This record gives sequence, C-alpha cells and structure tokens, in this order.
Amino acid sequence: MISIFRNKYFQQAELLVARSYYFLYMGSWGFVLPFMNLYFTSLGFSGKQVGFVTSTAAVVGLFAAPIVVNTVKRNPRARTYLQLILTWGAIGYFLIGRQGTFLAIIVVIIFQSLANSSLSSINDTMAISVARETERGYGSIRVWGSVGWILVVPISGWLIEHLGYQAGFNGVTIGWLSAALILSLIGYRHFTNPNATNQAKPALRETVSQILSNRILLGFAIAILATGFLNNGVQQFENVFLSDLGASKQLISFAGILSAIVELPFMLLSDKLLKKIGPHRMMMLALAMTLLQRSAVLIWPSIVTIMIVRFIGGIAFSFYTISYIGLISRYTKPAETGTVLALFTVTLAGLVNIVASPIAGAMYDIIGARWLYACAATGYAIATASLWLTRPAEV
Repeated sequence: MISIFRNKYFQQAELLVARSYYFLYMGSWGFVLPFMNLYFTSLGFSGKQVGFVTSTAAVVGLFAAPIVVNTVKRNPRARTYLQLILTWGAIGYFLIGRQGTFLAIIVVIIFQSLANSSLSSINDTMAISVARETERGYGSIRVWGSVGWILVVPISGWLIEHLGYQAGFNGVTIGWLSAALILSLIGYRHFTNPNATNQAKPALRETVSQILSNRILLGFAIAILATGFLNNGVQQFENVFLSDLGASKQLISFAGILSAIVELPFMLLSDKLLKKIGPHRMMMLALAMTLLQRSAVLIWPSIVTIMIVRFIGGIAFSFYTISYIGLISRYTKPAETGTVLALFTVTLAGLVNIVASPIAGAMYDIIGARWLYACAATGYAIATASLWLTRPAEV
C-alpha cells in the first residue's frame, strides 16, 4: 500500500515537472520566434535570403533529426542527451543574436539546427509517456507551453522595443538552460524504452511502405505536404506583414499571444473532444477552420483582421496539435509510433521547407504578403479534401 502511494506521488510529481518543462521550453521560444524574421529583415535580408535561412535549417534537420532521435531513444541515458541538446540549442540562439551578416547567420543556423530539429519528437515522446502513466491527456501537459508563451511574448516585445533583439535571444538562452536543468527530475523511463536495445526496430523503408499502404496516413501525409508548402509564406512573413501594415513590435508581440490565450481552455477541451469524435474528424475541423482564417485575411487585409484571426486561430491550433498526435498514435503500432512521428514532424516537414521556403521568400519579394494568403487558403482546401477522401469508415 505504501509502495503504491509512493509510486503515485512520484508520478504526479513528474507530471508537474513535465508541465513546468513545457512552460519553460515553449514559453522561452516566445522571446525570439515572433521576431526572428523581423530580426533578419532588420539586418537587410531580402525575402529570398530569409527563405534560404529557413531552408538551410530544414536541410540540416532532415539529415540530423533521424540520427539524433534514434540515438537518444535507444540510449538508457536518453534524458542526459536531451539536456545536452537543449544546451546546444540555447547556445545557438545566443550566437544568432550576435551576428550581423548573412554568411555568419547561415553558419550559426547550421550549428543550431543540429540540435533544434530533434527536440519536438523527443519532447512529445516524453510528454505522452508521462500523460499515459498518470492517466492524463497530452493536452494537459502541452497547454503549459501556451501559458509560458502568453506570459513571455508581451515581455519580449517590450524588451526588444527598448533593448534590441539581443535581449530576446538572451531570454530564450536562459529559458532553455533552465528547462534542461529541471529535466533531471523526470525519470529516464519516460525518454526511452528500457528494453529498446532488445526489441526489433521497424526499418525506415518498411515504415514508409506501411504509411503508403495505409490510406488514412497517406491522406494525412498529403495534407501535411499541401499545407506545409502553400502555407509556408504566411508562416514566414505574417509578422513582417504586420510590421508593413504599421504594427509596432509591442503590438506584434500582443498578436503573438492571442492564439495562445484561446489555447488554454481548448487544449484541455481537445483531450475530451478527441475521445468523442476521434482524431480524424478533429483534424478535418482544424484544417477547415484555418482555411477560413487565411481567406479572411486575403479578403480583408488589415491589422485588425489578423488580430481577430489570430485570436480565433487558437481553437484550430489546439484541435490540430492534439489530433496530430492522436491520429498517428491511433493508426500505428506502438513500436512504430515514434518513427512515424519523426517522419511526419521532421522528415516530411523538412523536405517541404527545403523547397517551399526559398520559393515563398521569392514570392514575397515579387507579389507581397497579401497574396501569400491565397496560396495558404488553397493549401488548406487541398488538405481538407485529402482527409475527407481518405477518411476511415467510422467517420
């Protein structure tokens, strides 16, 4: 009886630490992510150069992530590896903020992407493990990343407005180092399977073949390709567009938290909704909602429209994030889930970014930001149709 109580106590403690970790890890990103491309344009980079920076990170991640993820998950000391990766990424951000030329930025981006590209898969594996052990939903952990984002982004806007971009890069460096430190309080079992070295690993070619033969996962892959390619321009240049429309850095930082505010209740609601309607329906709903958001900005391009769309977008983002994990988990075997997640989140996304980022940058230079929303809306229309046509029998 005492042993059971002690185990439950430690499990709840690990749940608290996992939530705190997401608070620090994702919250600290708020110091730089909303302003990264603004920083590049402030250095005089063109749209093509900004796209090339993104593409470079994607190329490095495409090759580095599978190696790093597999190495970490197979090692019984996987947690230590993750802490080292976080430290590496923190140093990378620190160095980016101290460069002033295109070539220097590219060199540091290559260095940093070796670490950054693998973080998402490893973090999600840990969060899913902790959530299952404590009988909680993944969203109950992920939502704390949104809480951190909401608190940090307005602060970062003020800091950058008054102290320059360097302050933002310092903030994410300190935050990630702190996140690496508290990981010591989560057990190693959540980062790797203790029997991993004795279990047969699904070959990459075999996993890809199974995805191609599974109509549901294939439809999802097509959806990711369509949105990843055609929405790339909006992802890169929406904050630059806000700046072009006259928004201050403080207002841009406020726009950055509107979605996260809505995410707080909807991340938790998404866990419950996922059980009722399933991940496939939820994903279609998320994609259709985002299609409407992109169309709204295309028709009424203004700061107000973008702010409203960002606020409503928190619902779609919550549905998308939870159903993304749920969809892959439901339609893969446990031994394959991690590999498929890495293929979708890193390899597939990386391939798209390699091609799409420079093209989107060139399009921004030629046609401006507004018409990038037309491309994005088209991508989400294709994605929604793909999921509908490949829907499972129960949908």
